[in-house]
Amino acid sequence: MKRQFRILLLALIFIGYSAYAFVFIQQSLFEVEGQLYAALFDDAMISMSYARSLAQGSGLVWYPGAARVEGFSNPLWVGFMALIHLLPLPQRLVSLPVMAAGALFMLGCLFFLYKIADRLFSGRALPTLLTVFLAAFYYPLSNWSLLGTEVSLLLMITAAGIWLALRSLDEGRVMPGLYFLLAASTLVRLDMGVLFVVIWGWSFLFDRRNRWRHLAWGAGTLIVFLGAQTAFRLAYYGEWLPMTYHLKMAGVPLEFRLLRGYFTLQDFIGGLNKWLFFFSLTALLWRRERRWLLVALALAAQLAYSVYVGGDAWEHRGGANRFIALGMPFYWLLLTAAGYHLVEYLALILARGRKSLAAALAIAGRAALVVFTLLALLRANFYQNEGSLKFSLVNPKEGSLRYALLQQRSFFVPGSERYARDGLILRDLTTPNARIAVTAAGNSIYFAGRPGVDMFGKCDPTIAKMPARLDLMSDEVNPTREDLLNLRPGHSKWLYSYSIGELQPDVVVEVFPSTTEEAASYLAGYIPAELNGHTIYFKTGSANVLWDKLQ
Repeated sequence: MKRQFRILLLALIFIGYSAYAFVFIQQSLFEVEGQLYAALFDDAMISMSYARSLAQGSGLVWYPGAARVEGFSNPLWVGFMALIHLLPLPQRLVSLPVMAAGALFMLGCLFFLYKIADRLFSGRALPTLLTVFLAAFYYPLSNWSLLGTEVSLLLMITAAGIWLALRSLDEGRVMPGLYFLLAASTLVRLDMGVLFVVIWGWSFLFDRRNRWRHLAWGAGTLIVFLGAQTAFRLAYYGEWLPMTYHLKMAGVPLEFRLLRGYFTLQDFIGGLNKWLFFFSLTALLWRRERRWLLVALALAAQLAYSVYVGGDAWEHRGGANRFIALGMPFYWLLLTAAGYHLVEYLALILARGRKSLAAALAIAGRAALVVFTLLALLRANFYQNEGSLKFSLVNPKEGSLRYALLQQRSFFVPGSERYARDGLILRDLTTPNARIAVTAAGNSIYFAGRPGVDMFGKCDPTIAKMPARLDLMSDEVNPTREDLLNLRPGHSKWLYSYSIGELQPDVVVEVFPSTTEEAASYLAGYIPAELNGHTIYFKTGSANVLWDKLQ
């Protein structure tokens, strides 16, 4: 394939993805009283609240006047969001540039993935372009990237890091910029240290000529960046570790966490199709070299890390979680390589030296590869227990592919919209001093512009540091698979006697659905009101509730 034609096809993929991202973002917007609003994934809106406080000069706190609690795990992303808050935009649209930035970072990831695939496939256009296409339209990557999480930036950094590492090995030199990039990425999210160690260890092992320089640069940059953010956290928040560590890791039995991580990984691989997943690993048999090993290690490290932390809170939605997502571009690279080498080998065997037949088989094999990988992509974007793949293709607005085909807006958007509407309603029904207790601590507090009480503890160390609630399991000693999957990280700790009974918030937006009876005694002093399609509780006699408006 001529280079000009290849560049044209790559440009078409980029243009196609840009259009896809535009429609995705457009579908994520909603109207309130005739005005357009943008709201991110709820966890990302917690970071937005911190960013707004920082931009307004109140410091890195959840809301102005709040206690210093590190209720975010992405400091550099919060800093980026703070810059967005300096733009002359109304609050209802501040999230829109964050979504657009997610699309740009995804394009950056695809660019570096193209560079990686082009290098590994030795300039072969078909598998290179297929890899980029598959990563571009694997729905979970867009879902996380375009709804404001830091995944978009981390995808680009991960791909850039792998590309620089391959160049470093091929050119026989150490690139300090590689280690600065990877070390700085731990400021975006601390667990990027996993990828850092993978690339660092791989470089140390295989670049024997520069082994000790790799050791020095890797150790030096990692110590500086981890040391600096730890020193800041200790000085500013008085904590050695992020609050999200206490919330998701501490107080959860290790064996339960690992079992949950294993079950979520099992479901994820089943969603891809386990045979396709294991087939992708045969790429290492066709290309038994250290460069391909790095690609496989990057994927394996993210899968292993997801198991270690017990997975994420949203696997029941389907697809890759926020940790596994960083390895998925490399899954598509491995799957494409496995399919490409298999059809090339079969064509060679079947032709038996006959040139005319070999040419025809080569064309047929490449066509088969395109069909095979596209079907694999559809299967990966297909959400389980919602009808057959055939039904989804025939009925795109109703089947399991309706999200990936943009026939329905992201499954996270309705929740974000609801929480945003809650916040807007409570802004009108309360004074600026009203304290609002929430289980979803992002959109409601951001749009209400009121002090918050985080009942799930991301912004409250009292809750974050308590043991996980295991009492709702059918058996606390031998929990079932369902029990463990319901033990969702970041959503397994709450204490109504403290959050409601002791802190006495002016408003309780909601309680965890299965704990209504548990919360009932603490809500006895509250008046329930049906607002925005659900019950919100207002503290009896509170001077911070505008009772006339509520009535």
